[in-house]
Amino acid sequence: MKAEEKLLSFTDYCRQHIIDEIDGYEGTTQYACDLGLTLTEAINIDGSATYSNYKAIQYLKEWWNDAADYFQYAKDNFGEVLQNPFDNPEAYMVCMIIEGVRSILSQCQYIDKHWNERIELTPKVIKKILGEIEGKEVVW
Repeated sequence: MKAEEKLLSFTDYCRQHIIDEIDGYEGTTQYACDLGLTLTEAINIDGSATYSNYKAIQYLKEWWNDAADYFQYAKDNFGEVLQNPFDNPEAYMVCMIIEGVRSILSQCQYIDKHWNERIELTPKVIKKILGEIEGKEVVW
């Protein structure tokens, strides 16, 4: 990782992940409630968003409070925390991003309105979703 590289805040990273991934699903039909899982599927399969243990550690240090909040969220909602940030920081980071992306999307009016429905990701729908993620924060 370059010393001058600015690390995004956790919320900004999750918003940027949505922006970077959603166009790749244009023309597909997804359940609105599962869109966050779809957009994070690749990093979940790969087990890394950074492909660098060092960079994942740097992000977790930057996101320390968010990482602690995620830890409590995982315990409360899943009964346990499956990844240990000290043993596998890349996997822990991925778990955080998945839930962060899901949190941001769940706050979008369009997603909420169609929560239990299949939506087609047309250019118009994508533009609407991207407009609605602006200013949204990750809420645990």
